[in-house]
Amino acid sequence: MPDTLTQASLGTLAAAVRRRLKHVVGARLVPFSLTIQQAWVMLVLLEQGPSSLHPLAQQVWMDDPTASRVVKAMVGRGLLRTQPDPRHGRRILISLTPEALPMAQGVQQIVAGIRASLVQGLSPAQQELLREGLLSMIANLDEMSADSADPAAAAS
Repeated sequence: MPDTLTQASLGTLAAAVRRRLKHVVGARLVPFSLTIQQAWVMLVLLEQGPSSLHPLAQQVWMDDPTASRVVKAMVGRGLLRTQPDPRHGRRILISLTPEALPMAQGVQQIVAGIRASLVQGLSPAQQELLREGLLSMIANLDEMSADSADPAAAAS
């Protein structure tokens, strides 16, 4: 590890983890010709079943317009299908096509391996402590984001 990271701030380390994780995941997805966003959509649909757009977008940390574009591209490739939700007249359900199921299962295996390798050498207690710390950082950033969107908060 370069010396610059051993003394880096937590924000810098979080950014370094994100960059490296994106690189590793992206490289593993090349044989599937999937983007990282498309892979997360496939995993959520594989693991949780059909979904409407907004809940799917939330699960994969995308805004609705981005998720809509990703889904549209995947429908075009024959990986996803959309159909009216029988429980809600205006809602559309998004699901994997039967042809995409083997690909989704392959992506699931790759991601499981990455997740296991990512925490290799960390005890369960260390993993939980890291999870708590990262969740606190996310909450702090969400609060700062909300404050910056509220002009009254910025003035005080």
